[in-house]
Amino acid sequence: MERNIFLELEYIGTNYFGFQLQNKKGKEEVSVQGELEKALCKLFKKKIRVIGSSRTDRGVHAKAAAVNFKVDTKIPLENIKKALNIFLPSNIRVKKIKEVLLDFHSRFWAKSKVYRYVIYRAKEPSVFWKDFSWHIAEPLDLEKMKKASKKLTGKRDFSSFAKKAKKYKDCEREIKSISIKKKPNFIYIDIEADGFLRNMARNIVMFLVKAGSKKFKTGRSNHPAPARGLYLLKVKYMHRRGCLVR
Repeated sequence: MERNIFLELEYIGTNYFGFQLQNKKGKEEVSVQGELEKALCKLFKKKIRVIGSSRTDRGVHAKAAAVNFKVDTKIPLENIKKALNIFLPSNIRVKKIKEVLLDFHSRFWAKSKVYRYVIYRAKEPSVFWKDFSWHIAEPLDLEKMKKASKKLTGKRDFSSFAKKAKKYKDCEREIKSISIKKKPNFIYIDIEADGFLRNMARNIVMFLVKAGSKKFKTGRSNHPAPARGLYLLKVKYMHRRGCLVR
C-alpha cells in the first residue's frame, strides 16, 4: 500500500549547491535533495523522488525544511527515520517523520515560510560563526532597520528583490511579518512570507542593513547578503479536510 511520508530536515548548506537537484553542463552538483534520494534508494532499493517545500540557494542552511515522498512499504516510521539518519551525511539529519494524506504536497500546501538571517556583531570575526552568519563590525541602527522593514510588509511586487525576475510569471508575494531582534553579539532578522523569490530574503536583508548603516549605504553593494547567514526556520501548513499536517 502506497504511503505519503513527511520529513522535517535540518542541514548545513555550506557544501551544497542548494536543496534542489542541480545539473549544470551535464554535471550533477551535490545537493541536499540528491543526498536524501541516495539515502532513500539505499533503504528501499529503488529510486524515489522527493518533493521539497523550499529551493534553498547554495550555502543556505535549514533548521526545519519540509519534504515528502511516496513509497509502498510496511516499514515503521521510526525505523525509516533511524535508517535515513544512518545513510545520510552528518550535515543532513531527519528531525521528524509522519505519515500524511496521499494528496499532501510539501510545497503547494505550505501556508507560509519563515527565514531567519543571522548577523554576527563583534569587532573581530569568529571562526565558529564564519559559516553560519554575516560578520558586520560597523554600527547598525536597529530603529532605522525596523522602520525600513515596515515598507516591505504586505502584498506587493518584489521583482526588484529577485534574481532573474523575468523568469517568474508573477513576482507578487505577501510578507506577513519582519522581526528584527538584538541579542548579545547577534542580530536576528526573521521574515515570514507566503512565498519567496530567488535571493528575495537575502536582498531584503541587504536592504535593511543599508538602511541601518552609513557605510553600506554609501560604499557597498548591489549584491544580496551572504548565503551563509540565512536559515529556513519553519514551514507553516494549512488545514486540509480536518487534517493538520503540522
